[in-house]
Amino acid sequence: MFAAHIQDNRPQATAHLAKTMSYLQLPATELEAALMAELDRNPALELVDELRCPGCGKRLRRLPCPTCAAPTGDGAPVVFLSPRQPGGLHEIEGGEDDLPETSVPERLDEHILRQIGPALAREERPVAAHILAQLDENGFLTEAPAEIARYKHVALSLVQRVLDLVQHADPPGVGAAGPQASLLIQLDCLSETSSAPPAMMHLARLLIQEHFAALGKMEYERVARRLRAEHGLHLMPGTIETAVQFIHRNLTPYPARAHWGDGKLPAADTAALRNPDVNITTLASDGGSALSVEVFAPLSGWLRVNPELKAAAANCSGEDRERWGQAIANAALVTKCLQQRNHTMRRLMQIIAEGQRDFILGGDGDLRPSTRVQIAQALGLHESTISRAVAGKSVALPDGRIVPLAKFFDRSLAVRDRVRQLVEAETDPLADDEIAAALAKEGLQVARRTVAKYRKMLGILPASVRGRQARTHLATRPHNARLTAVALATPPA
Repeated sequence: MFAAHIQDNRPQATAHLAKTMSYLQLPATELEAALMAELDRNPALELVDELRCPGCGKRLRRLPCPTCAAPTGDGAPVVFLSPRQPGGLHEIEGGEDDLPETSVPERLDEHILRQIGPALAREERPVAAHILAQLDENGFLTEAPAEIARYKHVALSLVQRVLDLVQHADPPGVGAAGPQASLLIQLDCLSETSSAPPAMMHLARLLIQEHFAALGKMEYERVARRLRAEHGLHLMPGTIETAVQFIHRNLTPYPARAHWGDGKLPAADTAALRNPDVNITTLASDGGSALSVEVFAPLSGWLRVNPELKAAAANCSGEDRERWGQAIANAALVTKCLQQRNHTMRRLMQIIAEGQRDFILGGDGDLRPSTRVQIAQALGLHESTISRAVAGKSVALPDGRIVPLAKFFDRSLAVRDRVRQLVEAETDPLADDEIAAALAKEGLQVARRTVAKYRKMLGILPASVRGRQARTHLATRPHNARLTAVALATPPA
């Protein structure tokens, strides 16, 4: 009998966990839409248009809840749940004009146009726009230069010149016909700035030019034999492997992916940034030192099981009783899972606010990131639960910034901020390996390729381009990437 009872409860427990996890993974705005769909499907679920605190359940005349949001007096952060008002945070604070500025990722074509624009002649501008429009997701040119010349009715030499500018801009190798050609272009650019031994650069070029396919199969002994026979180079397979590792650390076969560093374009979810899930301010009553953390619940009303339908279902019999009983059970499950989701978000923000005060009130260099595993252990939850709670959420900070919640777990943020500071303080443009060496002196062991990745994420041009701009005084002239893109796309009169 006891075993049968456990078996009967197991599907309900599984449904509870699955729904709670699905609610936890959704940002508040998307969860609101999901709950409204539940309301449409289930007549036993009711949304009462009444202002109540999602935390303590008390009726409220104003926000925030005077009980849950009361200062503690000891300087500890106050974390509380708050009903989401129509229009979200910004309608309360004054409307569209008061929205904090959010960073929109710069497209790859804009990033390249910003660099090569000043070097283009008038007749070359439409050719540059056409080339960049033909790039695939990996950054390779899908059209032959001769075809572009015929299509644009220009000389092939003009197309080749523009293409050379594109290929040697940052990230280098964009516009090549494929991975092998892209790697060779990147190697050319690397030889101008890297302090790597010339012998290693020469060997890397030989391997890419003549043994590209064999490298992919890791046939290092075969490559060593061919180099001995064709070039008289007596190299051990271990030396070949070292050169391959050099290629992996410094070059990438897919240059467009390298524009964002991690192989993917960053998510630019404007809706999430304009409707943050959490609003952090400072408490004026506590001298502006304590943090007030408002975690928005997804609804402005109060979700409950319809009491009248619940009472009527008790008097039904047969199939009606079973049908209405299931609807009531589903409605109760929705309300319970929603409460658990809100409770988990409040606990998560409590530990983040306590551990990341310096970053919340300061800048990127003040972040001391924790891992999801550490947070999960502190809260007694599974790591996957923390990952779901963080996914797709954003936080409004006291200075007006709105950042993804995942930023609190970004272990590279402080290093990226230091890279930015080094570039801002440079007298002569620092190459990526020089920045890596400067970071190493500060105890930050970062590879040159990682520095290049962070630099691109920060929108900082390579040292060669920064030096060229400084020499021609371009650094003192503001450039708008979008206006440049429009200008380049405009055919000459």
